[in-house]
Amino acid sequence: MVFKSPVGTEEERNSGKIWPGGWSDAQPYNTHYDYGYHTGADLNWNTPRWDADKHAPVYSIGNGIVTYAQLFSTKYWGNIIVIDHGMVDGKPLFSRYGHVEKINVVVGQSVTAEDRIAGVGDGNGIFKNNHHLHFDISATNKLSSTPHYWPQEDRKGLQAHFVNPRDWLRQQHVVDGIAVAEDTLASNVITNNVTDNTPQAVKPSATSTVWYVIASSGVTVRKNPGVSGEEVSILPRGSKISLEAQAGNQDGYTWGRISGGKFHGNWLAIFKQDRSESYASTNPPRI
Repeated sequence: MVFKSPVGTEEERNSGKIWPGGWSDAQPYNTHYDYGYHTGADLNWNTPRWDADKHAPVYSIGNGIVTYAQLFSTKYWGNIIVIDHGMVDGKPLFSRYGHVEKINVVVGQSVTAEDRIAGVGDGNGIFKNNHHLHFDISATNKLSSTPHYWPQEDRKGLQAHFVNPRDWLRQQHVVDGIAVAEDTLASNVITNNVTDNTPQAVKPSATSTVWYVIASSGVTVRKNPGVSGEEVSILPRGSKISLEAQAGNQDGYTWGRISGGKFHGNWLAIFKQDRSESYASTNPPRI
């Protein structure tokens, strides 16, 4: 099953960046504030002007069935939508979208990752001049029976029923063939098989795995891992490559050493250390 960000344009949702474009998370998962422990993300887009996300489309993150879609309260939540995505990795999976406006779905309706389900709202006036989307993911059935559930000061309740939505999207599941599982990134490596007329005397290592450049602007090849490494070339989006080794957490990036081909022995960044952006995937991008 394909999962994507609940906000952003089609291109942005397919970019490999979990919170796409100018979107940011103003209140990340498990942070403590006036209402207790936060269950997910408060997604905001405030550039080039404040409240630029006002009325912006909200999408289902993936295939599912709507189990709740209505006004809950004008004091706390405003409108809430809950979607049941079935069993994923052996566990129930529900996604929740809070403070939304102009609900486009009804209970029992089937939806996909391409379906606009609502617009970014202000909680029916609760958050005036501060439109944003509250988005969270539960790996239990809690939101099925209690769509408005909020753990408040109960941190154990938070951790029992909710996962970090950013980590879940970027580490556990494919976002349209772009984000890949963390354990896959940690155990695999990339081969340069870019089409050119240069003789390729060095063959890829037998242990290397074919990957693809997915960054829209391409990836810089460097002589050494690190942003200060001398630039050799730029591999465009869609380039087919392989890595034989990784040097982790150099200048905030995880780096891979190219095995075989024209750039054998050089390095490129695979993803940011905080997993906010990925530059290579074992799945080819849609070009």
